[in-house]
Amino acid sequence: MKLYAQHGFQAGEKLKLGFSRGLIDGVVFSPRDISPENLKTQLAELRKQSPEADLLFDPQYYACFFINSENARLGHLTEYEQYFKTRRRNQLEREKQISEDLKASFDFQMDLGVSGIIAPNVHIPRSFNSIEAGISKNFIRLAGDVYKTYKTKKPLYATLSISRNALTDKQELKSFLNDITLLDNPPDGFYVLIAAQNSEARFDIYNADVIAAWMLINYSLKLNGFKVINGYSDILTPFLGIAGAIAGSTGWWSNLRTFSLDRFNPLSSGGKLPNQRYLSKKLLNRIYYYELDSLKNARISEVLNGLPSDEYYDNDGSTPERNVEVIQAWDAIKSLNSEMVGKNIIQNLQNCNQLIDNASDLYLSIPSVTGLQLEAKSNKENLEPLKEGVKLFAELAEIDLPKN
Repeated sequence: MKLYAQHGFQAGEKLKLGFSRGLIDGVVFSPRDISPENLKTQLAELRKQSPEADLLFDPQYYACFFINSENARLGHLTEYEQYFKTRRRNQLEREKQISEDLKASFDFQMDLGVSGIIAPNVHIPRSFNSIEAGISKNFIRLAGDVYKTYKTKKPLYATLSISRNALTDKQELKSFLNDITLLDNPPDGFYVLIAAQNSEARFDIYNADVIAAWMLINYSLKLNGFKVINGYSDILTPFLGIAGAIAGSTGWWSNLRTFSLDRFNPLSSGGKLPNQRYLSKKLLNRIYYYELDSLKNARISEVLNGLPSDEYYDNDGSTPERNVEVIQAWDAIKSLNSEMVGKNIIQNLQNCNQLIDNASDLYLSIPSVTGLQLEAKSNKENLEPLKEGVKLFAELAEIDLPKN
């Protein structure tokens, strides 16, 4: 399974370092965070550095409804006038308009020389039984029709952007998946985005129903012959790989780890940069660097990954350099991918459950041995919905797991 960088603001040298260390296999670029000119420059540099890398471009068309919103944070998106224009929902109920917008986005991406093409689409905010869901299905259906005229071998990925709230009705989800897999000219795959209310709403995504549905989307699409790339999947990447994904993505800010349309809304308030964190494979979570130091001093070494990137946090309690936090996270997730994603899904799910149980046990040992109480973002509250989500996915996918 592949791991991609989710590109965003202040990329700096992170991408080049990720490729040089062999930690990432590709990049999904964000037009909101890079000008068209700099995008072309970075693509050329990365193609030269890593010729085999998957270099993709998310058109972020789903943000088009924000163009006329006062103080919307669209960044460089408005510079992509070739395809990014103001649209109303009633305009997109016309197939001719959808086809024109698909072609404009395809033309732009063809000129970039990317590895594959991500088709634009709208976001489904509430329900699969909605106007937006109908428009989304039309984008997916027409994408293949428009794309076949290009006579290219580059894979086409249809965007599937869904609010976590829409995932609660499993019957509607299954019906929607059935509709988008029965196409005359299907895409090669899908670029899947599951949206939280905002990037800090941790339990919007760490919810059993949401995790199960996200895994089911990957499983269903894989069974129907599609390749699935998940955006903003972060620590859930290997779990989605178990369900059939070919790739997951994550970046260096919280809004590059969790997808939310809130990133395009006006900024409510400022704030200081968050403290750096360390992604522990054994805990299946991030902890603050100073918590890691306390645990190491108390000889709770199990939280360490034993990977080369640990060296960035071996600094006697001082703050790690900010640009290495994502390098450490990519290293940990890539390692989890290799350990968790295999050919036998039943064995994978059993191993997955064991890893979650082991993480819970390790969390329980921390206060008893050290007396340390981890902060809210570092605690084990994500583990129960993760365990229940995996169980619910197996039930929805009708996978019989052996009883413990």
